[in-house]
Amino acid sequence: MAERKIALVTGAAQGLGYADAVRLAEGGYRVVVTDVNGDGATAAAAQIGEGAFGWQLDVRDPAAVEEAFTRVDRELGRLDVLVNNAGISRPEATVDVGEDEWQRMIDIHLGGTFRCSKFAYPLLARQGGAIVNVASIAAILGYGKRASYAAAKGGISAMTRDLAMEWVGDGIRVNAVAPGVIETDILTENVERGMLDPSTFEKRIPMGRLGRPSELAETVFFLADTATYITGQTIVCDGG
Repeated sequence: MAERKIALVTGAAQGLGYADAVRLAEGGYRVVVTDVNGDGATAAAAQIGEGAFGWQLDVRDPAAVEEAFTRVDRELGRLDVLVNNAGISRPEATVDVGEDEWQRMIDIHLGGTFRCSKFAYPLLARQGGAIVNVASIAAILGYGKRASYAAAKGGISAMTRDLAMEWVGDGIRVNAVAPGVIETDILTENVERGMLDPSTFEKRIPMGRLGRPSELAETVFFLADTATYITGQTIVCDGG
């Protein structure tokens, strides 16, 4: 029997990351669910069931990221897919964004993607594999009041293209998915705080509705598993 492939997903205790982890598990992968909320990661892994593992991981901490991939190697013996999903989102007027908040946004999204990709590389290079980064349509269209978020996500798309070219010879495909407006816990929180009005987005979406986490997860799975002749691309998943 062939050895089951291993996938690691960051920011996977809930929302899009959790949906990605579920889809990978359904596709036959053993999945390492990581999140800054360790208890949440453990609970999510338990919900997914056999072959899933829940680990605490703060992608801002280089030592913790390095140890996570060392642990993957030590305990699981291989890595086939990395999904860089960890992120935050908070609409705010640019003039109100403090330096600490700017740095936090960049460090989680852009820094986290860089660190995880860097330390995943030696494991992925052994037999080839795939990295799927989570960018955003916000970096392409510009919604307003998301300058730091858009900058971080735009950087992820640029990093995706560069890593794809650097690592193609090692059999590693690197792609990104750029979600539109998806029904997530973060979206719900921002709506409840009065920061967002879903109807304004729905009017701009040709399909007339918000996306579902499971729909984005299908795109992530495609890039991670079946898109064997695609690399260096950012695939938009936004309902048109």
